[in-house]
Amino acid sequence: MSTISFGGLASGMDTGAIIEALLEVRRQPIVNLQSRIKLYENQQKALTELEGKVKAMLTAAQELDTPEEFASIAAVSSHEDLLSATASHLAMPGSFSITVNSLATAQKDISQGYDSLLSSVGTGDIAITVGGETTTVSLAAGADSLSDLRDAINASGAGVSANILFDGSATGGYHLVVSATETGIDNAFTLDASGLAGGDGLTLTNVAGAADAVLTIDSLTVTSATNTVSTAIQGVTLDLHAADEGQTILLDLATDPEAVQEKMQAFVDSYNDLFTYIQEQKAEGATLRGHAMVRDVQQRVSSMVSGRLPAGGELSLLYQAGVRQGEGGLLTFDTAVFQEAIGNDYGAVRNLVAGTTAADGKADQLVQLLESLTDSTDGLFKISADGLTDRIEKAEDTIERYEISVDNYESLLNRKFTALESLINGYNAQGSYLSSYLSAG
Repeated sequence: MSTISFGGLASGMDTGAIIEALLEVRRQPIVNLQSRIKLYENQQKALTELEGKVKAMLTAAQELDTPEEFASIAAVSSHEDLLSATASHLAMPGSFSITVNSLATAQKDISQGYDSLLSSVGTGDIAITVGGETTTVSLAAGADSLSDLRDAINASGAGVSANILFDGSATGGYHLVVSATETGIDNAFTLDASGLAGGDGLTLTNVAGAADAVLTIDSLTVTSATNTVSTAIQGVTLDLHAADEGQTILLDLATDPEAVQEKMQAFVDSYNDLFTYIQEQKAEGATLRGHAMVRDVQQRVSSMVSGRLPAGGELSLLYQAGVRQGEGGLLTFDTAVFQEAIGNDYGAVRNLVAGTTAADGKADQLVQLLESLTDSTDGLFKISADGLTDRIEKAEDTIERYEISVDNYESLLNRKFTALESLINGYNAQGSYLSSYLSAG
């Protein structure tokens, strides 16, 4: 927009104010479009928040959409000081007798004594072999001290680590300690220092051997390179803490009703959080009031939760497991009813929520629905967001064209009012001349 440089000196009119008023009228469509863009941007933010609540409900439903996840198996060890365990959704109920015979250990070697950290161990190559793979560590003159060797080993990535131990002796008090970085027989190492020349050399003595953990599970011997055993019992991770061949540990894997209840409560809470937001957005003056996306989410999710399972098993409605729609469409969760249903027929409640291999449960249905809504390629939220983006871009293009039009209009007004001022100024000059002429006559 160009700058107005006159003020109606000849006409006595505030031509600058007149032009500003005319431009303000001409700019009104731009103002309207800017307000519309702001509305679209606010709708995008509100839809993003709505989608976040739908995704939160999706996460809660995914915790319940398979029989394994619904089961919520708890792993209880009779001797936690020897063995503890955690169960994932893949674990199945059962019990096991376990004995921890020995723990997995890492190999550790220690060198002869050196008088100083700066003592030379010699120059040349050291070969470190771990799991059949050999790594060469080279020491050159001027970088061949005990501390240089330690640093070179640690930088080699050879599968071992090196430290220096000082025993307090005035001579020969410094020792290189080399340890495997992982436990187990397969991670044992050999260190060949025959390639060193000069210096004090390097001789290692083994102080701890590499060993696998050994445990007995229901009379079967199981070995593991680590003290965390995750493959022996499906879905169960065993953490070995101490060995005691004379102690039998009872590991009990059982359904945890409290954990299932917590998952159901999280599902109910996520639903209520979503529908509370929906009610807020339906209020007068709300950003998404009247938006089709809000109506669609409300109708489809509410219908899915309250509807009857088509398979018609022992239980077919969530209210039979204590989940009911209450005031304002929000859900209530009667934990007493839920626990009673679990106690009477765990399988029927599990099938209602998590489904079976032959039929979907309520959580399965909701997962499919919510995933379709939030799909990043063709979900309804993606389509709505893209539509608002298109509207914003079109409005911005229109504003750009209007701005050019307004600039041209301002230039036209400036020219016209400048011409008007010039014309009036000429008339004023003629009037002054005539007035002077008549006065002189």
